[in-house]
Amino acid sequence: MFVIKIKPERKIDIIVRIGLYISLGLLIASFVQKGVLPKKKAIHPDLYQEPIQRETYTPSFEAKAEGSIYDINPSHHYKLNGLVVSQHDSTAWWDYYHKKWGDSLNLKDVCVIWGDNLENETYRRMRFRNGNWTCYVSVNHKTADQDWAQFNMAALSNNHLLSDKAEINQALRKVHVGDQIYLKGYLASYHRQGSHFSRDSSISRTDEGDGACETIYLTDFKVLKSANFFWWSVYGVSKYLVLILFIFLVFLRIQAPLSR
Repeated sequence: MFVIKIKPERKIDIIVRIGLYISLGLLIASFVQKGVLPKKKAIHPDLYQEPIQRETYTPSFEAKAEGSIYDINPSHHYKLNGLVVSQHDSTAWWDYYHKKWGDSLNLKDVCVIWGDNLENETYRRMRFRNGNWTCYVSVNHKTADQDWAQFNMAALSNNHLLSDKAEINQALRKVHVGDQIYLKGYLASYHRQGSHFSRDSSISRTDEGDGACETIYLTDFKVLKSANFFWWSVYGVSKYLVLILFIFLVFLRIQAPLSR
């Protein structure tokens, strides 16, 4: 009988590689699953309500963020319950425009759907993504006619969320695709003092194109129901495991000739 002896360093190398492959598999699986939208049966009943908007005579006020002062000019009170189908973090390293214009008040954009669009699960077949300012919607070409017929673009909005409150900012940073949210505040235009930067807000859900997004200064924000917590946790752990194990494997390969 032949006995194959494996050197200790070789055993470590094998264990690390197996761990790396498993972590990589979990990373890929969790990356896909963390963005899956919830089924209709998991939708909070408040999300079937239409947004509430009414004119306000609230005077202009100032807000501060990252050392800058902004003039906020409210036009309407606004409440919205929605399912987050896409989002954009304005602090992302690749967001050139927010940095260029010094816009620190617009912490996050969320693209949400509500009402009619939750009556069936067409939204789960569709694809949503956010750019710096815009929410993009696409469908599978095989079911395109059916999906567009069942989807109401007036029950979707891309929202530029403004906040200078620490508690709200903390909640915004934790929002993920698939979360069901409630927000309250003002539809408002805003301007950064000492600059030419300013932005208006849409006051209609039926407009399209440039200027169709709602700009909302938040007075309240909460997540009604979180989604995919397990997969977000797996994703957060596995991406660091992949990096650590890969670096360790490279280190072992560099050290291997010295141990012979």
